[in-house]
Amino acid sequence: MDVNSFLANEAVGLIGGAVFFGSWLLQAWQSRKADQAVVSKSFFTLRALASALLTFEGIRIGSVSISLVMGATLLLMLYNIHLIRSREKRERQDQSS
Repeated sequence: MDVNSFLANEAVGLIGGAVFFGSWLLQAWQSRKADQAVVSKSFFTLRALASALLTFEGIRIGSVSISLVMGATLLLMLYNIHLIRSREKRERQDQSS
């Protein structure tokens, strides 16, 4: 298998892994900027994207364990995004009252 064929075959997993790692870089940058640990909606959004890509990759390679773990992680990331959006909506409503 040549390099181009290998990269094309592994693209979804590689992109998912890069987004997963990038979410940690974002989290570290936001935490440093705030001078405290921060877990933001953008962190969870990147994690949800990475989890979706890695779930797809797990299905593609036939790995039940990767598919289940990343699928469950995706659900948790979406739940956290929902909680943050609900809080933001309540805060906007409180400010307009």
